[in-house]
Amino acid sequence: MDAAAHYRQLLTLQRDEFLAAAAPAMLVRYRARWVAAAPAAAPDNDLSETMDVGLSRGRLVEGATEMELYPLAKQAGTAFPDRITIGRTSNNDVVIPEHSVSRFHAYVRQTPGWVVADAGSKNGTWIGDTVVLPRREAALAPGAVVRLGDVRLTFYRSSDLFDRHGGSHAGR
Repeated sequence: MDAAAHYRQLLTLQRDEFLAAAAPAMLVRYRARWVAAAPAAAPDNDLSETMDVGLSRGRLVEGATEMELYPLAKQAGTAFPDRITIGRTSNNDVVIPEHSVSRFHAYVRQTPGWVVADAGSKNGTWIGDTVVLPRREAALAPGAVVRLGDVRLTFYRSSDLFDRHGGSHAGR
């Protein structure tokens, strides 16, 4: 079972049970199914694709939003015991297998709050429209949109994720 399916199941629990079972925070990638804006195509042409929400090309197919969840938790055997590493390769705590994400792209860590830092990636890291300088930690607020290369992610503490998607919203 992948992380998204696991968390969809967890979101059906009561709030206290969810918080006990979930990672303390996570990154969520909202993806939508888009139909390419093109003249009428032959019926056998599939012009649809999955794209990050926020990138506009074509039109959104209603009800086709997907959530990919990336729990912010340390994995056994990974480097940097005080940081949660994010990158394209399997030796990271959070693996995002996209070409615009570097092998070791960024890291997050929990201080009293949460921070993110770019690890010197090729395609950069942003919080909203602000560039995160390499090896300089920047504060992450709940609901902040973090961009790693071309990948847009929303940062949530577990309690915020449950408040947004839990309970009666879990099946959506």
